[in-house]
Amino acid sequence: MKLTPFESEILDSILWQVEGFRRGRVTRRATIRILRATIRRIRPRVIARSRSAESGLGELDHAIPVRLVCDRILNTKGLSRSKLQQIVAEWLVTVELTSREHRKVLLKCGLSRCMPDDWDGVDALARYRVAGIKLLPVSIAG
Repeated sequence: MKLTPFESEILDSILWQVEGFRRGRVTRRATIRILRATIRRIRPRVIARSRSAESGLGELDHAIPVRLVCDRILNTKGLSRSKLQQIVAEWLVTVELTSREHRKVLLKCGLSRCMPDDWDGVDALARYRVAGIKLLPVSIAG
């Protein structure tokens, strides 16, 4: 994953914030709030599009909710810049969905803000499969 200079600075900010949390300088709640806002400044990769969103009228949804990305960052022992980059590359991905799929289908399945209970921690598209949303892979050169 190629980061812009701004995104690279964001990673440094995340590492600094996590260090402050680990040293007891800030609460977990405050740290997660800051991480969520900070992570949203990094451009996620689009990895799939629903069949319904093929027309180009879709909206982006974080495949793995940002709250879980934050938890993964905070729970990674020995967090380093390379580990953080790997987490961002693997977990900060989006899927293009229709507004209905995003707001109603995922909500109805209880997956609007979480992954399925049996999620393996690897399959970023698991909640869409469980919700029955058909996806097409997106390949972006880069």
